[in-house]
Amino acid sequence: MASHDKAAQAIALPSALDRPGVWLWQFLKTELAPYPGRAWVVGRITLAATVTMVLVMTFQIPYGFLAALYALLLSRESPTMTFRTGMTTVLSYAVATVYTIVGATMAVGDPLTHFLWIAISLLLVFYTFRISPDYRAAVAFGLPIAVAVPLWDQGMLTVNQRTEDTLWIGLAVLVGSAVTVAVEYVFHYVRPIDDLTRSLASRLLAVEDLLRQIAADRPIGGKVEKDISLYSALGTSGARRQLLRSGRTERFIAQMNAYTALVGHLVDLAASMYFVRSSQSIAVTPADRERCLRLANQISEVRHNLQLGQIPHAIRIPSQDQASDLPLLPEMERTAALLPHAFSGLEPGEEPFVPPPLGAEARPRVFAADAFTNPDHLKFAIRGALATLVAYVAYQAVNWPGLSTAVITCVITALSTIGSSRQRQLFRLSGAILGGAVLGIGAQVFVLPNLDSITGFTLLFVAVTSLGAWIITATPRLSFLGVQFSVAFYLVNLQGFTIQTSLADARDQVAGVLLGLLSMHLVFDRLWVRDAFHEMEEKFARNLRLLAELIDQSRQGDLNEAASRVNQLRDQINKGFNAVKSQADAVIFEFGPSRAHKLEIRDDIRRWQPTLGVLLQVQITFLEYLFAKRFAELPQIIAEAETSFEQDMAITAEAMSADIEGKSSIEAPDIQSSAQRLRRDVQKHYAASGLAIPPPLADMIALTQNLASIIAPLYADIHATFTRRALQSAANANVPTRSLFPSTVPATGESSG
Repeated sequence: MASHDKAAQAIALPSALDRPGVWLWQFLKTELAPYPGRAWVVGRITLAATVTMVLVMTFQIPYGFLAALYALLLSRESPTMTFRTGMTTVLSYAVATVYTIVGATMAVGDPLTHFLWIAISLLLVFYTFRISPDYRAAVAFGLPIAVAVPLWDQGMLTVNQRTEDTLWIGLAVLVGSAVTVAVEYVFHYVRPIDDLTRSLASRLLAVEDLLRQIAADRPIGGKVEKDISLYSALGTSGARRQLLRSGRTERFIAQMNAYTALVGHLVDLAASMYFVRSSQSIAVTPADRERCLRLANQISEVRHNLQLGQIPHAIRIPSQDQASDLPLLPEMERTAALLPHAFSGLEPGEEPFVPPPLGAEARPRVFAADAFTNPDHLKFAIRGALATLVAYVAYQAVNWPGLSTAVITCVITALSTIGSSRQRQLFRLSGAILGGAVLGIGAQVFVLPNLDSITGFTLLFVAVTSLGAWIITATPRLSFLGVQFSVAFYLVNLQGFTIQTSLADARDQVAGVLLGLLSMHLVFDRLWVRDAFHEMEEKFARNLRLLAELIDQSRQGDLNEAASRVNQLRDQINKGFNAVKSQADAVIFEFGPSRAHKLEIRDDIRRWQPTLGVLLQVQITFLEYLFAKRFAELPQIIAEAETSFEQDMAITAEAMSADIEGKSSIEAPDIQSSAQRLRRDVQKHYAASGLAIPPPLADMIALTQNLASIIAPLYADIHATFTRRALQSAANANVPTRSLFPSTVPATGESSG
């Protein structure tokens, strides 16, 4: 897009991302900064974990660290979702308990059979992590098995005693889940506000306030400056994580993901506009002031609809030919106009939670659609099981059973969706050192000997848990550190019910954690793993190929088969979106000579993602109209125009994919003209017949117009970006012509970061 190029040249935002010397400080400062609602969530987490700890200590419930851990991990989107998650957790634990008791009892008599049972169980645990659509159900199934593996190695205990201890694990999980659900209901009664809604609404309000300041031609500062800078740095990864673990239908998650991405992009544009206003003297014309005020009012209405749980009305934007002296104002208008399209197929005022006409995703799945066809699931399971077995064999070989926390560590650390192996390694080690060695053993040495009641230990527990919860409520880039920090502390201090007179147990717990981390580093992070940058660009290119295939489904003969394939493609693309976003978050942790180039591509992909998400939603709605046969058989002239439009859409998507992959460019048709031709043919036919255009057909025509208005500027932006980058690369002898997918064209002199 020419407008985007002009704006980018005008802004030239300085970024701490490409200056490693200041990057870490800026990163921590942003991640740990307070934001609206954060203290409230931290308070809920801390209270749930503390009440759980008191119950565990009072009634001396074994495996108390598991109970406290579940108080951290359970859903907090709403009391209803927390209750459902708690019930799912208990059910998953029951299945895991039956499996453990039956399997371990049958295999306990023979060492070889027992080892094979452990290997199979670990493979099953890690495979479940990948194929289960319900994140917390997979955790509830996997963690009890991981805790039970060392338990069933204790030969001095009878089978009945080991069975009893296995059941105690379940009680710990039940206590943590029940307390968390109760706390969530109490807090919701006091303050009945949805966290996700509050998060998005506060971002929209910040953009609205910025536009009103510009419309009034006033200097931007104070709260507006602080909010825009904070939300731009935070991004929307936290909201995305809430959605993925909310337990909502896949349709709702996909729609809200597209909506959330657009809100995040709108905030980024507002931050760029703020930088321009504060660094350059640009006079705001009366026309631009009017446009800013109109856009602020439109965003205010969008925010109001969001808080009421309604989809927004269509937003009209000025003509593309209407110039603006404010860089990025037209882009902000286009982005805001896409917000209603995220809920394409629903009428204004309709609840955006209705089952989709295609219907397959309305039924909850036990396993992912590609659970038994995607080889990546098996690779993940092999990596995780092999790493855990290495740690298991290591501590058994030296006859050091105190290191059994290595098994639990391997399972917990594999739960992260973070794309960068270096990021995982850093946070695992940092969490173990800070939570286990520094605070865990430090408390055993300097604090706990001076305490003589549960009150003193509770104050210590509250302080440590609050710190861990504050880190957990950061974005997914840092939240994993909070989990590791808390788990390490709980493993050291919630395994006994009296003051420890020896540090041997605490030493063994921390050493076991470090052994697990070492095993994960040597196996899990090195087998079938690529760096985050190449994963990001490969996933994005794959999403475009899948989108082209999705568009093609409208021309398939068997509609039932096509509808089934549409469901599969939709799920794969939505998972691909999340994978791209996760890898983009991880790219900032990769350093090296090519870092600036990687960050440039990362910014481009993050800019295109929201529009691509909306395009997917509108395309799904268009296919639903076709598959539902909401109108009679079309006249030949209209059918031909519709087929031509669908072919042009598919070719345009393929052309974008070709640009991303660096293949020979496919010439994309003028999709806007194709949509206009279809509209003219429909109007001409029904005008000649003297009949009114049927409402379903009019809706379909509107959808084609929407599709064309979304995909045309997206293709123009992608094509122009890669054409410009190819020319720049060709002009520089030290930079390869194509840097994407270096497995095809090796990048000389480049580091993988």
